[in-house]
This record gives sequence, structure tokens and C-alpha cells, in this order.
Amino acid sequence: MFGMGMGELVLLALVGFFVIGPERLPGAIRSLASVATRAKEYAASVREQVDSAADLAEVRRQLDELREPLAEIRSADPRRAVRDAFREVPEAVGQPEPRVRVRTRSRI
Repeated sequence: MFGMGMGELVLLALVGFFVIGPERLPGAIRSLASVATRAKEYAASVREQVDSAADLAEVRRQLDELREPLAEIRSADPRRAVRDAFREVPEAVGQPEPRVRVRTRSRI
């Protein structure tokens, strides 16, 4: 416990016995145990928060990795891609470029 051996704990108990006195020693030990318990709980809470922060950092890193591909998808224009594809076909075949009109609204 706290890096102390049995001899050191006995010496500490004897000093406590003489300094605090036999009447107040049990209450002091209870108070010390309570403080130690709260310190352990606090350390566990801090450890959980650090682990949670590490998980959050990992999620943020993954999100940053996805932002560039998402931006490319959002900036894609399917009409332009179709027009460009139609322009490439006549060039490959050696024919004049046809005029393609793309309707943006359909009539029903």
C-alpha cells in the first residue's frame, strides 16, 4: 500500500497512537480511509475521461479523413460528366461533335 512495507506501517500506527491518542485514532483512520477511497474514485473517473477523450480524438481523426472524399462527392456535377462523356465519343470515332441538349426539368 503506497509503496510502504509492514514495518513502516507499524511505525506509522505507533506515531499516530501517540500523536492523535487512543480515543481519536479510530476516527482518524476512518477519515483517512474515506479520503483514500475518494482519491481512488477520482483517479478512476479521470482515467475514464482520458479514455473517452482518446476515443473522441480517434473519431475526429476518422471524420477528418472522410471530409475530402465527401467534398469531392458534393462538388460532382453529373450533367457535366454526361456532357463530357458525349464529347469524348465523337473525338474517339473521328466524327463531328453532336449537340446534346440536357433538359433540367421534365414535362409530364
